[in-house]
This record gives sequence, C-alpha cells and structure tokens, in this order.
Amino acid sequence: MFQQVNKSSLSQQIAEILEQTIIEQKLQVGDRLPGEIELADQFGASRNVVREAIAMLRERRLVEVRNGSGAYVTQISPEALGSVVTRMTAVGCASSQEVYEIRMALEVRACGLAAQNSNGQEKITLQKIVQKMEKDYADLHQWYAIDCKFHQALSAMTHNPLFPAFLEPLIALVFAPNDAHFMQPSLNARLGGAKQHRRILGAIERSDRAAAEQAMADHLQTYLDDIINHEPPAPGATNI
Repeated sequence: MFQQVNKSSLSQQIAEILEQTIIEQKLQVGDRLPGEIELADQFGASRNVVREAIAMLRERRLVEVRNGSGAYVTQISPEALGSVVTRMTAVGCASSQEVYEIRMALEVRACGLAAQNSNGQEKITLQKIVQKMEKDYADLHQWYAIDCKFHQALSAMTHNPLFPAFLEPLIALVFAPNDAHFMQPSLNARLGGAKQHRRILGAIERSDRAAAEQAMADHLQTYLDDIINHEPPAPGATNI
C-alpha cells in the first residue's frame, strides 16, 4: 500500500503519508492500521521510526492506540482540523498578515453568530471578561491573556464546533507572549482595544448580529492595518 520514504525525517514523512491516506478515506474510521512490523517493512524504516509516526497521528487525534491491539482510525474531530492549522502556521506557511486576513473572514462571521446564538450565561461570562480587560489593561501579559480568553469565548458562543477548531489555533498564535515577535501595543492602544471589545460586547448583548459583525471587523482591521504599516520582518520571521 505504501512506498518507501527517504531516510531524513522518516517519522514525519510516514505520519504525513498515513494522515493523507486517512483523509482520502483509503483507511476508514474504525480500521486498524497495519502492524509496526508490516509498516516498517513497507516504508523501509525501523519499528521505532514507525512508532514515532503513530505517536504523531495520535497527537493529531487521527488514531487511537489500544494496548495489545494496535492503532485504529478515529473520527476526524474539530480538534484535528485545528492541529493542521497550528502546524501550518508553526512552520511558517502563513504570515502575520495572512493570519489576520483569515481571522477577518472567520471571526467577523463568528461574532455575528455569537450575537444570534449565545445564551444569557454566555453573555454574562463575556461581560466579566471585558470588565477584567478594562481593569487590568496596564499589565501587557495579563491583557493578552484576557484578550485571548475573549476571542476564544466568542468562537464557542457560535454554537458551531468548527469555529473554535479553526479559530483557536490562530488566536493562540496571536496571543503568544513568548514569541520573539510578540506585538506590544502601547497603553493607549490597549485602552482603545478595551473600548472596541466593549462595543463588540454591547452588540452581542443586544443580539444585534449586523452590529456585532461590524464591530469585530473594525477591531480586526485596526490590528491588520498596524501589521501592514510596519516594516516587514526579517526573512523567515513571523511577526504576529
């Protein structure tokens, strides 16, 4: 079934081939993958390398490993989709501008759905997040933790599990304070951001879908403009 692979990064290559096989449904949900010995023979690799590849698939939630039985294909979940987004951005396949552009496409719609579909308790939770943001804006890292929580909550309030699956990896990248290119907005910028979040919250509390979408579009455009207007990062760098 499988062709032999090159000797460099064998486990990664094998994982990618197996993942593609699963995505193309050549292996169905519930199917057992060939055993380690058989896979090692087909790929021309050691059992340890095959074991590493299977571990990667398990981390991607594409297979489950049953002790004494082997690895079985699982139902592809929203979390698995999110892991693909995370890998793409982590290896530099997407720039800062591209990340914000896709957020603009997805999160504006998500904000409208949150206004339409969220319940009273979810709106109260979002209100508390905004209140904390307005209180703790002076602490940069605290600010980003709260901001991240706000956007994650919004994606869940759509009541569509695909929105968190796609958006949360992007949100996590944007709010990664350990990144060497972590953006550091000024105190005034954070105050302005708090006002934008308050505007988004108000639209959601009123269940005004159009106003919520416009408020989110304006909010994201502010940061997208900031990225575009800055000098481009050094080759290979990611300035999210």
